[in-house]
Amino acid sequence: MRFMTLPALLVPVFALGLGACATMPVDAPEQPPQQLGNTPPEDLDPFVVMIGAERWIVILGRALEGAIEAPSAVPDLSDSDLYRTDAALKSGAAMVIELRNMVCARGLLTGEACKLPAFPAWTHEPPNATTSLEVLDQRSAWLSEVMDPFTTAGCEAGRKATSDYQFCSVE
Repeated sequence: MRFMTLPALLVPVFALGLGACATMPVDAPEQPPQQLGNTPPEDLDPFVVMIGAERWIVILGRALEGAIEAPSAVPDLSDSDLYRTDAALKSGAAMVIELRNMVCARGLLTGEACKLPAFPAWTHEPPNATTSLEVLDQRSAWLSEVMDPFTTAGCEAGRKATSDYQFCSVE
């Protein structure tokens, strides 16, 4: 009986493995699809692109009005305190972006103060009525912290412009 040494056994296996690797196709890394603009290249002009971008604000505003006018298909859900809390926090997170844009456009804050932190995943999820009170309270604390510099600047500007000391009072 003839015994082969371990290296002699591994050489054919190793060679087979290399041969198999050489013939396997290599997947190229996926490239994200390129987003094409809304404006034809020949019309790319700051004013034309600005008009197109501002159209979205009008359309979004009208769509929001339409959604508000629609009767609720699930009144039990939309009347739930937990759902309303979750929806309010998510709407508030979205409004922080708009407020930041206006506060910084007016020069009430500048530079690094105009940067927002990364928004948590929950801000991208649809509202629900199943999030616990403890989690909703933590999210509320996050929103309060993120919005504070922008609401402080905006409310102070409103007080000065209107001479109304209670300009941002909600009580």
